[in-house]
Amino acid sequence: MKLLGYPIHSALLLCCLSILGALFWTHGIKEAFAATEEGDKKMQDLATQIKNHQKSGDFDKALALSERALKSDPVDLEAYDARWRLIAKMFSETDAKKRIVSEIELLLQAHPETPEILTAAHWGYMLLPGRAKNISDSFFDKMLQYPKTELHLLALLGLASRSEDASQKWHYYQRVIDEFTALDVPVLAWYLLAYEQMLRLIEEDRSLASDNYADELIDQYLEAHLVYCQNTQQSLAWAYVVAVESRLKHNNGLDKALEILERAEARLGEEEEQKWIKRYEGSIEEAHRDISRLRAEIYLRQEQWKEAYDGLLANAPNFSKSLWSRFNEHAINYFWIVGQSAEKIGEWETARRYYANAHFAPKPHAEAQAGLERVYHQMAREKNTDTFAAFLKDTEAEYRIREATDLERFRQEFITNRRNEKATDFQLETLEGETYSLSAMAGKVVLLDVGASWCGPCNISIPEVKTVYKHFSKNDDVIIWGINDGETPEKVRKSLDEHQQPWPVLLDRSQQLRRAYQIKGIPSFIVIDKVGNWQYSFLGSHLVNGQPLIWMIEALLSD
Repeated sequence: MKLLGYPIHSALLLCCLSILGALFWTHGIKEAFAATEEGDKKMQDLATQIKNHQKSGDFDKALALSERALKSDPVDLEAYDARWRLIAKMFSETDAKKRIVSEIELLLQAHPETPEILTAAHWGYMLLPGRAKNISDSFFDKMLQYPKTELHLLALLGLASRSEDASQKWHYYQRVIDEFTALDVPVLAWYLLAYEQMLRLIEEDRSLASDNYADELIDQYLEAHLVYCQNTQQSLAWAYVVAVESRLKHNNGLDKALEILERAEARLGEEEEQKWIKRYEGSIEEAHRDISRLRAEIYLRQEQWKEAYDGLLANAPNFSKSLWSRFNEHAINYFWIVGQSAEKIGEWETARRYYANAHFAPKPHAEAQAGLERVYHQMAREKNTDTFAAFLKDTEAEYRIREATDLERFRQEFITNRRNEKATDFQLETLEGETYSLSAMAGKVVLLDVGASWCGPCNISIPEVKTVYKHFSKNDDVIIWGINDGETPEKVRKSLDEHQQPWPVLLDRSQQLRRAYQIKGIPSFIVIDKVGNWQYSFLGSHLVNGQPLIWMIEALLSD
C-alpha cells in the first residue's frame, strides 16, 4: 500500500537507515571545523578533489591525493571521510578493514579525542562490513563520556544495533528516546528510527511491553513524526498513516486508529498539506483513497465485514497501473483480504475471484487455497457442484484468462512506447581485459543491465535477468551485457563470484553510460535495436518472470 507514491510499509525505517549516516556526519563536520574561512575552503577542496577523481573513475589518483588528509593541519576530517569511503570502495573487505582501522588508530593517537574526532572515527568503522560490530567496548565507552550530545546517542544506537539480545536492544533504544526527548534540539530521523525499532521488537516479542505501553509508544512515535514532518515540510498525513499501520501491525487501539485517520483526512484539506504533497508529485485524491483503504482494513480487524468489504472494493489500488502493481506482494495480500471480507458476508463468487487472484499469482498467498476450499463448501451447499479438484481447475482456468488479458495490456503498453533515439556508442572492458563495443553489435538486439554490487535492488534483479538470458539462450541475435556502474575490479570480481552471471560484465569506471543514457538510478535496463537505436528503458528491480524485458526484446526481434 502506498501514500503519495511511497510505500508506507517500513517506509520510515528505510528512510532512516539511508540518511542516518548523512545526518550524523553533517552535524559532526559542522562542529569539527572551527578554523578560518580560508582553512575551511582548503579542507573542502581536498575532499571535493578526492570525490571528483573517484567519480571520473581515476581511483588510483584519488587514493594518492587522499593521502594528504593523513598529514593535514588542522586535521581534515571531511577528507579523512572521503579517503575511507574510497578505500572501502576500492579494496577487498579484508584489505579495506586493515587500512581503515590502522588509520583510525593513528588518528586517535595523533589528536586529542574530541567529540569531532570520535565521530569521524566512528563513521570510519561503520564503513566496514559488520558496521557497529567493528567498534570496541572501550571506544563506545569514550563516546558515552559526552552525555546529552549526539555522540552519546550515536553510541547508544550502535550498541543497540550490534546487540544480539532483544531486551538489550530494547534498553538502548529506550535510552535513545529518553535522552533525546530531554534535549532541546530538532527531531531527527534517527530518533524516529529508535521508535521504529522498538515497535518492531514488540512485534517479534510481545513480552517486551504491555499493550498499554505499546499504545503509549505508538502515540509518542506519531507526535515525534508529526514534528519531524512539520520541520522538513513533508506530508503530515504520511505520519498519521504510518502510525495507523503500526496499530494494525500490533492489533492495538483500533478505535484510536480510526480517530487518527479522521485527523489525517482533515489535514488533507489544509492548503499547506496540499502544497507539500504536490511538491513530491503526490495526489490528494490518492491520499484520500489510501486513508479509506486503511479504514476498511481496520473494519476487517473489528469484524465489521460489510463496511470492510465495501471500503476495500471502492478504494482498491490501481492494479492495472503496472506489471509490478498487479503481481507484487502487497497486491496479492490485498486480493486475499478482499476475498476474506467477501466470504464473511456471503458474496461467494467475489470471494472465489479474489482468493483465486491471490492463490494463482506467481507468488501465491499462503492462506488463499484454504479460502477457496471454504468458498467451495459454501457454494456446494447451494447448488450441485463437482469435486473441489474440479472446482479448483475451473477457477484456475478463469483466473488464467484474466491474467492473460492483463499481461497483454501491459505488453502493448511497454512495446508501443519507443524512444527511437540513436544509441551512444561505447567501448568498455571486462575484468579479463576483453574490449566490447556497441557499434560491433550491429544487427543484434542488445540489453544493457546497468548496476553495481553495493546496490541491493540490482542484486535482487539478477535472477530475473537470468530468466531473460535463458529465454534467449539459443538466439544469436540477442546480446546481454552487464554494465558495472563505477566500481573497482576487486568489487566486480567479488560480485561475479557470488552471483555467477553468465553474460559479460563490462567495467564503466567513469560512469559514461550513466551520462549518455540519462540514468537516474540503478538497476537500469537499456534495450537497443538491431540498427543501433535506443528504444526502451526500464528502471528498477520490479521484473516479473523476466518481463517486461522479454516483451521488449521480442518486439525488436520481430522488426
